[in-house]
Amino acid sequence: MGRQSTRENKTMYQLCREECDLTREEASEQMDGVSYSRIEKIEYEMQEPTPYDVVQMADCYNRPDLCNYFCSHKCDIGKKYVPEVEVSELSSIIIETIASLNEIEPLTDRLIQIARDGKISDAEMPDFAFISKKLDEISLAVDSLNLWIDKTAGENNLNLELFRTEKNKL
Repeated sequence: MGRQSTRENKTMYQLCREECDLTREEASEQMDGVSYSRIEKIEYEMQEPTPYDVVQMADCYNRPDLCNYFCSHKCDIGKKYVPEVEVSELSSIIIETIASLNEIEPLTDRLIQIARDGKISDAEMPDFAFISKKLDEISLAVDSLNLWIDKTAGENNLNLELFRTEKNKL
C-alpha cells in the first residue's frame, strides 16, 4: 500500500482507487490493458478515460457507479440522456422507490386521459410534465437499486447468478 496523495481536487477516479488502498501500480496490475501511467494521466485529467478504462476501473475498485459518473459527466450522449445516479443504503432506495410509486399511482388515470388521443395539448402539458418528472424519479430509484446490487453483491454474498436467472424468467 502506497501513501495517499495530499493533492486537493482529486478526481472521482483517484478517490475510488484510494478508497481501495491501491497504488496506481497495484490497480494497473488488476486491470487488463490499463497502465500505471494511463491511470495517472486520467487521475490528473491529462487524458480523458475511454469507456474501456472506466469499466476496468469500476470492476477493479468495485465501483459500478464510476460507469454512471462517466456517462453522465464525460460522455456527450450521456450528458444529455443519462442522469447521475447516487448509490445509497438499500433501505433508503426502497423507501424512495415506494414513495415514488405511491405518488404516481393516483396519476395513472390522468396519464391515460392525456394519452388517449395520441397527442399532448398545451392544456395537458403541465400534468404530463409533472407525471413525467415522477416517472423519472422512479427510474432513478430503480437505477440506484441496480447499482446497489452490483456494488454490494460481493460484500453481502448476494447470489447474482441466481438473481439474474430469476429476473430473466419473468
